[in-house]
Amino acid sequence: MAAEPTPGPALTPDPITLTILELALLGIAAPGSTAPPPAVAVELDPPPGKKPAPGTELTVTDAEGAPVAVLTVESAATRKRRLTVTGTVRRALPATDDDEPRGAYAGLRRAPGRAKAAAAAVVVTRDPVDLRTLEAATAKAGQPVLLIVLDGPRAVPGPDAADVVSATLTLRDRLRRDGRRAELVVVPAPQYGDDRDDELAERIAVAYGGTRVVPAQPPSLQALHDWLDGTAAEPADWPPASRHAWRRWRPLPHERGLVLLFTGLSGSGKSTIARAVTDRIAEIGTRTVTLLDGDVVRRNLSAGLGFSKEDRDRNVERIGFVAAEIARHGGVAVCAPIAPFAATRARVRALAQAHGDFLLIHVATPLAECERRDRKGLYARARAGEIAEFTGISSPYEEPGDADLVLDTTGLSITAARDAVITLLDQGGRL
Repeated sequence: MAAEPTPGPALTPDPITLTILELALLGIAAPGSTAPPPAVAVELDPPPGKKPAPGTELTVTDAEGAPVAVLTVESAATRKRRLTVTGTVRRALPATDDDEPRGAYAGLRRAPGRAKAAAAAVVVTRDPVDLRTLEAATAKAGQPVLLIVLDGPRAVPGPDAADVVSATLTLRDRLRRDGRRAELVVVPAPQYGDDRDDELAERIAVAYGGTRVVPAQPPSLQALHDWLDGTAAEPADWPPASRHAWRRWRPLPHERGLVLLFTGLSGSGKSTIARAVTDRIAEIGTRTVTLLDGDVVRRNLSAGLGFSKEDRDRNVERIGFVAAEIARHGGVAVCAPIAPFAATRARVRALAQAHGDFLLIHVATPLAECERRDRKGLYARARAGEIAEFTGISSPYEEPGDADLVLDTTGLSITAARDAVITLLDQGGRL
């Protein structure tokens, strides 16, 4: 007789793992998986205490804490601070007609058995659809067309799924006016940025009853950016609704969100320059600007964090998250943490570039000059061993090799440094 399941903790996985589990609930296996759903193998952050024993039921929640699925453990192994769980997945709650919708266009998020897609030509896309793809989908007379928009974490920045769905609905209605049978569904799916994306698209198309998969034409990123940056004509093969979705994601430079990250040693002058740049942008008056200074953020957003490597990373990532949200809504976020580690700066760049621009300013004032200034006495205390893991003394500073501008304030006035940054912004059409 099988043992009764053992209740386990609730876990909130990373976005990719969450979408893999949501796909399994739809009966679709992730790329590389050989076992059909509801069997899954996923990586999770380990819960407190011992690793879950076979038979344990882990409740999986979304980022807001709402239960999404229950994962019944068959085996678990911990490696490099990650928990690999093999098991089966089921919905956390039985589906009912009264369920609160999750995500934009919730009415289009239908399971394969509820979508009218038998023998359809299927277009699986994460980006707005161009006319060539639409024409290829309708090449076989009388065949239904199913447009599937993927919604999930992206490896390649692009428009929000809601904007892609809005544009694709316009194309669906266009097909219907032409007498074609056309449907649209939204499916949760991660983007990997490699061959797994094609494998997953094929699996999703088959699950929804497609007999002919029409590959969406990937846009030329350089040509796309030239058009969106205003240096090239609009592409003729993009319908207006699709062009609008691209433009919503990437407005012209002077309307586009921007994260301006200053990095450098304590005492390098980065906070003073950042404040002067913020004030000058406000004076110009064409952009909304917010300053996220390291010390101010420490007292508010990151109150309670220490100065270990983990806490310093967490502090910069919090700044990056808030800055990226400001950029998402078209604002300019000026940030001035020390940000000593290249990997953390790269994560902030990725957050910002998902919906806007990112510029890195390295205030490369040498350590000796920063230590000479030492207005707060921090370097002296660090040299005396009173401050552990102090950047430049007992903890490393990884100099960026990808800075958009390098400034050394040893012989450079704050006004000159400010004007150099403003010139950089002006030359890029960002003001």
